[in-house]
Amino acid sequence: MRNSFYDKIKIGRLSVSFYYNEIIIVYIGKKHIFIKTIRRPFNRIFKKLSIAVSVLVLLIAIILWAYSVSHNVNGSSEKISDKEILNLNEAISDEEKKETLLKSSLTDFSEEKETDKVEIHVHRVMKGEVLSEIAKKYGVSMDTICGSNNLDSYDFIREGAVFRIPSKDGILFRVKKGTKLVNLAKKYRVSLEKIVKYNKLKNSDFVAVGSTIFIPDARPQNIFPGFLWPTFTRIITCGYGWRRNPFNRNYKEFHQGMDIRAKYERVRATKYGKIAFSGWLGGYGKSIIIAHPGRIKSLYAHLSRIYVRKGQYVKQGQFIGRSGNTGRSTGAHLHFEIIKNGSHRNPFIYLKRK
Repeated sequence: MRNSFYDKIKIGRLSVSFYYNEIIIVYIGKKHIFIKTIRRPFNRIFKKLSIAVSVLVLLIAIILWAYSVSHNVNGSSEKISDKEILNLNEAISDEEKKETLLKSSLTDFSEEKETDKVEIHVHRVMKGEVLSEIAKKYGVSMDTICGSNNLDSYDFIREGAVFRIPSKDGILFRVKKGTKLVNLAKKYRVSLEKIVKYNKLKNSDFVAVGSTIFIPDARPQNIFPGFLWPTFTRIITCGYGWRRNPFNRNYKEFHQGMDIRAKYERVRATKYGKIAFSGWLGGYGKSIIIAHPGRIKSLYAHLSRIYVRKGQYVKQGQFIGRSGNTGRSTGAHLHFEIIKNGSHRNPFIYLKRK
C-alpha cells in the first residue's frame, strides 16, 4: 500500500517529507547528498512535536559533521604547548607533570623536514661566548660548527673568530684539487643524490676547486646501533625499581629511572632524535626529553645547563647539557629514564656495555 502524503517542510538545502509510516529527510550539500529514512508508525497527535524534534536533531548532526570535516580537512585543531600542559593544574605533582609530558603525543617523534635551501650565517665570536650557546642560537649542533670551521675543541674558541654556520646540521666543505663527491658521500655516509640536491649541482663529476659545498647530515645519525651511556661516568647510585624515598626513609617508592653519579659533567644524547622538551620540570629541575624513532623517549633531569632547544634534532653522542643539582635533588647527578610505547623500562638494559 502506498504511503499517504502528509506534509513537507523545506529550509534551504534541507527538506523533510512526512508520510503515514515514515519520514524522509534529504539534505543536498555542495559535494554530498544525505538521505535518511525513518520508518515508524506516525500518529497525528505527535506530528508537530516529531517534526520539531527531527528537524532539530538533523540540524545539530549537520552542524557537527560540517565542523568535524572542516577541522579534519584544514588541520586547524590547536595543539597544547608544553607550558600549557604543565599549567593545566598547578596542584598536580611534578611526577604527574613529567608523566603527562612523557606520555603525550605532542612529544612523539616526527621525521625531520628536508629543505632544498640552506642558508649560511656568519657569526663573529664575542667576548665570553661559548660554543654551546652559539650552537643553540642557530639551532644546530656543536659538531656542525666544529666541522664547518675546522675547530679542534668544543671548549675553546677564540674571541673575534668568524664562523660560517649553515642553517641545518651538516658540514661546509671547501673543495680541494682531486676531491670527488662520490668519495665524500661514502666517507660521511650520505647519499650522493642528497649532496647534489642541496647544492643544486648540474654534474656531480665536475665541482670547481675552491668552491664550498654543504654535506647534509655529514655525521651518521647513529654512531652504532643501540643506546649510548648519557655520561662518561658509569657509576649507578640508584637503579630502576623500588627504593626508600631519599628525603624520607620511612616511605618506599618506585624509581622509574636510574641515577648516575655525574658531578657537573657533559651529558650526551643516548640516541638520535628530536628535542621534545627543554626547560624546567618542577622537582626534576632543568630537564630534556628526546623523542626517538620507534616510540621511544629518554629523559635527562637535574641538569645544571641545557645546550639544546625544543624542536632541534640531535645526533647520538651529541652533547645536550651538563649534569647538576637542580630541582629536588640530594646532590649533583643525572636522573635518566627510558620510556617505550608509553611504559617505563629499565634503562640499564638498553645501554651499551662497551
